[in-house]
Amino acid sequence: MNKAINQIQQVLFILLGVFIPTSIAITNFILALLALCWIFEGNFKSKFEHIKSSKWVISVFALIGLYGLGLLWGGNHLNAEWQFQRLALLLIFPVLLSMELKQKTIKRAVIAFLGTAFISALAAILINNKIILPLGNYLSFIEVSWRNSAFITYNYHNVILALATTLSFYILVERKSKYPYLLLLFIAIYTLSIFTERGRAGQVIFNLSAVFYILYYNRKHLLRLVALMLLLFSFQYIIYKSTKVYKNRFDVMSNIIQNNGDVGEGKLEDIRYVFVKESLSRVLEKPLLGYGTGSFGTIFKAEVKSGHYFDKHTTPHNQYLYVWFELGVLGLILLLSIFYHQIKELFKKQDGIHRILLPLSFMFLMLVDSYFFIFTLTICYIFLYTIYSKYQEE
Repeated sequence: MNKAINQIQQVLFILLGVFIPTSIAITNFILALLALCWIFEGNFKSKFEHIKSSKWVISVFALIGLYGLGLLWGGNHLNAEWQFQRLALLLIFPVLLSMELKQKTIKRAVIAFLGTAFISALAAILINNKIILPLGNYLSFIEVSWRNSAFITYNYHNVILALATTLSFYILVERKSKYPYLLLLFIAIYTLSIFTERGRAGQVIFNLSAVFYILYYNRKHLLRLVALMLLLFSFQYIIYKSTKVYKNRFDVMSNIIQNNGDVGEGKLEDIRYVFVKESLSRVLEKPLLGYGTGSFGTIFKAEVKSGHYFDKHTTPHNQYLYVWFELGVLGLILLLSIFYHQIKELFKKQDGIHRILLPLSFMFLMLVDSYFFIFTLTICYIFLYTIYSKYQEE
């Protein structure tokens, strides 16, 4: 019985690599099946011992518990139910952590993820160049929307491709892949899709990873290092000059930074600038406990008169400010401790310097949105962290 369940788990984990970049609904279904398999498999004592051995999992449970306690203070909890739905996703962490995954399964899951990301990137490029119609015109289960790049929303698509690029770099240069030219093709298509579509976070993650690998492998070869850095920035310049989407996004962001959030005479302040400014001013009024679970959107809607619309599901587009605002400094410490202990755990591995790029990248992403509570990217991170932590050196 347990052997059959374990086989099902191996298949389901590989399928996650296929559907995380393509379908939220099917990913949800696979996660439910994985949770059921975990329960029916039993052997809870051994699983809990394994879970307790990772300090970051304790921090995950502590953060969820603090959100529960956060209902006891503050007078605005209208968004609490939505918040706990997102927190429930974090319970997938211990499920996958305590699951026995074969190395063959992990490698196949990597192939599935990178291959599907490649198909998604290629489809997005063809759509952007009007070679094919948006996929929703051919597949009824895909929504036809300007926000979709191929299968999913453009900003999630963009980030997933950036994380796939980082994983491809890792396998190419450190794991000595048997198929280097295929990985180079994947990276080229990922890159083209990332920089010719909307979504800045993925572009920054790509640049950070590229700079890291250039510096790491060429630190003793100055001329080669300078040549590769020039090549990277030349590529950015060519894309900037030849692509309206990238140029417009870059120019708008540059203008906002230079003008402290002002996007032009007679226009509203940039929404992200409003979030940072108004969030910080309120956080400093209640830094210890915050305003309570599910309070952010309600408070912004009632108190912030910026001209922008806020509802109860509003977040500040910054995970750190979001947690600090609602749970105070203890919540922020618990959030940071999750990633601190994950980085420590990964760094202890033989090629840990490469593996820690995943949590470091995600920590950067949380500066620009509340990605730890967004389904697609939360599950993507949990899936990839499972791979990075369980992938054994050969």
